[in-house]
Amino acid sequence: MPEGPEIRRAAERIGKVVVGRPLSGIRFLHPTIAEHQIQIEGASIQEITTQGKAMLTRFDNGWTLYSHNQLYGRWTVHLRTTEVNWNRSLRVEFLTEKKAVRLWSATDLALFPSVEEAIHPFLSKLGPDVLDNNVGADFLEERLRSKSCWNRMAAHLMLDQKAFAGLGNYLRSEILFVAGVHPDSRPSDLDDATLAAWSRAIKETAVLAYETGGITVDPDTAERGKLAGEPRRTWRHHAFCRNNRPCLACGDIVTRLRYGGRRLDYCPSCQPSVR
Repeated sequence: MPEGPEIRRAAERIGKVVVGRPLSGIRFLHPTIAEHQIQIEGASIQEITTQGKAMLTRFDNGWTLYSHNQLYGRWTVHLRTTEVNWNRSLRVEFLTEKKAVRLWSATDLALFPSVEEAIHPFLSKLGPDVLDNNVGADFLEERLRSKSCWNRMAAHLMLDQKAFAGLGNYLRSEILFVAGVHPDSRPSDLDDATLAAWSRAIKETAVLAYETGGITVDPDTAERGKLAGEPRRTWRHHAFCRNNRPCLACGDIVTRLRYGGRRLDYCPSCQPSVR
């Protein structure tokens, strides 16, 4: 599933093509929105933004298209003349004079008046977006210390969109590694310095992933991994997908755990248990 950084990059890529430009065609093909297409006939796209893993396409007539890629959704941008041959189902299509922007295979879609964004069932429950410029490390530390987070295991807390919007599986592993936090630790188990490191890691790792297209190590580390012949999935990260390989920091073997069926990779030495 694309995480917050990937969705924000997709929104910016799409926005460059359609925001403020005349649309020669709009098609909503998913049943949940197809019958409402008439609401945006003749409208143009005013803004495309994100909240966590959700994308919001705002039209100049006061309506918003909400989309969440979940596991299989994907946005593409092609020339209108490009033939796309694959087995995905087309959900949304925006056409300009030269380009075609399309959403494939997503199933979580809705069209509603923009004034109702705050009461949307998913959006209304989201925690702070970790990529928001107004959400800094100090704010995130306050969040970790809040009643709703204080006694929850890190492994679960880092995937709860009500706690921190935009985080997903790879960011969870990477944030906890950078912070030196064991997946079973709770904020209440940790000292002030570790809580501060954890909050910084949330912000800085998410921003780095956004800036680099999902790479969470520094350029030199990534280059060494490439030169060593490592597959792309391993040289991109400190811990995620590096299970059974030596830790880049200490040489211990990165271990894979599963929580609720979802993988989490960590270093037992760099992230010691405190419980």
